[in-house]
This record gives sequence, C-alpha cells and structure tokens, in this order.
Amino acid sequence: MRVGILSDSHGNLEQAKRAVSEMGKIELLIHAGDYYRDALYLSDHFGLEVKAVVGNCDRGTKGPLEELFEIMGHRIYLTHGHLYGVKHGLLRLHYRAREAGVDIVIFGHTHMAGQERVEGILFLNPGSVAWSRLAENGSFAVLEFDGPEYTVAFFELP
Repeated sequence: MRVGILSDSHGNLEQAKRAVSEMGKIELLIHAGDYYRDALYLSDHFGLEVKAVVGNCDRGTKGPLEELFEIMGHRIYLTHGHLYGVKHGLLRLHYRAREAGVDIVIFGHTHMAGQERVEGILFLNPGSVAWSRLAENGSFAVLEFDGPEYTVAFFELP
C-alpha cells in the first residue's frame, strides 16, 4: 500500500496538486495540517481517501486535532505538531505517541522534511509542500507498506 504524505500547504493548491500528481499511484493521502480545507479539496479533486488534521493556521476551521488509525498492522498517530512544541524537539510528541501506543507518528509544522526513530517509534515529517525550509520548491513523502515492513521516501517538487 502506497500512502502520500504532505503538510503545510497553506492554501497553495497548485503546489499541493503538483505534489499529489508526483506521488504516483497512492491509495491514501495524509495531510498533516495547515490548511485542512486543502486536504478536503485534494480528496475531491483526485478521488482519494484522505486523513487530515487541523493545524495552527486553521483558525475557525472545524476538523480533528489528531487522528489514530492503522495501516497493515501499524498504528499511526497524525497531528500537526504545534500542540507538542515540535519546533523545539520531539519529547512531548514522543510522550503522546507512547501514550497512544503507536509505532509511526506523522506531523508537520516545522516546514522541514525528515524522519527520526526514537525508542522504536518512527517520527515522520514531510516538510511543507508550499514553503519548505529545506527544499526550494516544497517537499512531500511517500510511505510504502509491504506487509509488516515499510519504506519512506522524501521528494522535492521540481
């Protein structure tokens, strides 16, 4: 199963659509906040199932702050990250992940793509599809599950 992951689209639907198109065939799109409405648009536009959360820039938008779900036996926690101070480290988010009993955490907010494994939990941030701090034109990730195994790939928009 291939899962496309993006975050922090901030209303830049052209960049978000480019990212989803660049992902290739995916079965699920995950949007880690900052503009929840963009996730809903992408779901309709591409006909994809979407898991999404609201972020700190989604003022007045109704939507979940977090999502817990499972893919092929992996428990996944999705949040934007602002409520856990991820710009200053992963400690608070790590505590929440342990409390939730997950093995993968997907978050955004920092606009920096990367992954880190802490005590067996994968913390995955696709960066910002609109205003990345590391990629010139934005970034996204693809998480591919093959039974109990998975791989993560990061991409920059051309």
